[in-house]
Amino acid sequence: MKLELSQSLQQQQILAPQMILSMDILLLPSLDLEQRIRKDFAENPALEIQEKEQRPTDAPTPPPVEAPSASSESFAKLEPYQYSFDPPKRKGVSQGTDSKHEALQNTEGKPPGLKDFLTQQVHLGQVGGRVQSIAEDIINNLDGKGYLLFPAEELRDSFSTSASAQEIDEAIGVVRSLDPAGVGAEDLQDCLLLQLERDRQEYPLEQAIIRNHLTDLRLNKLPKIAKDLGRSVEDIKDAVEIISLLDPIPGGRLESEPTIYVRADVIVEVIDGEVLIRVENGNIPELKVSETCRSILKASRGNREITDFVRKKIESAQWLIQAVQQRKRTLYDIAVTMAKFQRNFMIHGPEKLKAMKMQTIADLVKMHISTISRAIKGKYMQTPHGLYQMRYFFTGGVDNASGEVESRRNVYRRIGEIIEAEDKKHPHSDSQIARILQDQGLKIARRTVTKYREQEGIPSSRLRKSY
Repeated sequence: MKLELSQSLQQQQILAPQMILSMDILLLPSLDLEQRIRKDFAENPALEIQEKEQRPTDAPTPPPVEAPSASSESFAKLEPYQYSFDPPKRKGVSQGTDSKHEALQNTEGKPPGLKDFLTQQVHLGQVGGRVQSIAEDIINNLDGKGYLLFPAEELRDSFSTSASAQEIDEAIGVVRSLDPAGVGAEDLQDCLLLQLERDRQEYPLEQAIIRNHLTDLRLNKLPKIAKDLGRSVEDIKDAVEIISLLDPIPGGRLESEPTIYVRADVIVEVIDGEVLIRVENGNIPELKVSETCRSILKASRGNREITDFVRKKIESAQWLIQAVQQRKRTLYDIAVTMAKFQRNFMIHGPEKLKAMKMQTIADLVKMHISTISRAIKGKYMQTPHGLYQMRYFFTGGVDNASGEVESRRNVYRRIGEIIEAEDKKHPHSDSQIARILQDQGLKIARRTVTKYREQEGIPSSRLRKSY
């Protein structure tokens, strides 16, 4: 072992803070960009929102985004310099509290979830004491579908030290009697049987199918089920129709997902055959650097602490403004190139979607493919034929007879149309679908049809067959 000094020459890329900020801003959809601007406006006293000018002939634009005022603490270091400027006024405590309270009063409340709904039924029922407490514990052991997380036997063992077997069984029965029908089941079979038992009619054939032939039913083996049960295929079909009306996920309707709102980042319009593009910035405020901070910077020369503080804030504001402008230019250039490439789609509709690779757009725009990927991530494009994710337009394809590349999504659509029009008693195999597409001028193999069919969630011909 020894110590020595040595020199080495190497290339290393170091991202400047401005470049990192530009990439971050480029990634943001318009709604997230608004939130980012509000946050920076609240933290940076050098950042101001510029009022948008409204022309008389233009349609009225939305009012500028109301953002929280800059914190007075940011100007604490500037107090020795008594400049005549008025920082944005903050709302009084009582006024802010009242407005928040009013907003809460006008906001729709969150609907009760599955467990809350079931617990309310237990409280309203004729059960009480220890059985009610056990029933609530069982409800807390249900998954989002309404099934028990653990088998009933394990639940009985877990309560055996604090409750009798009779109380545990009664509590399980209480949960299984609640609405929606089927909650408290151990598995799919148990769930379906619980729902049939609620009906006043008797369903011996349906119960027999669920108990003994659920796998055969999933595989559409109706003749086998008919043979094993000694019934006709028509009887089995009638029973299957009743079973199909049951809900395999009874708790799903009460476990609603929060609504996710999206806004188009790019608007595409077709006017007189001309495709027009604009980047949607209606609610994104226009920013500028505070002239007050510029004046403070000039007047504070000689005071290193004040100068460094103000210069840092001004640079941060300038970087954000440049990043937002760069985002708009980049997104516009990409959108224009995409719309030009997909002109037939914009005019005629989804059936004219062309196969398009991200590298193709990167070459046309003269950007790196990673920049294209960042720019379109999470962004939406409003077209004359609906709202689409920008990533939707990037798809591979299959060669057709004319030498062009048919987009994969169009192949999906064509396969779906062939299956939709087939004779359900004699559905097409994947080989037959491939031959039909080949006759239509599409160069496609059977295995490619199988792959695309499975990607679209379309079952095989055996499962599509109607007896």
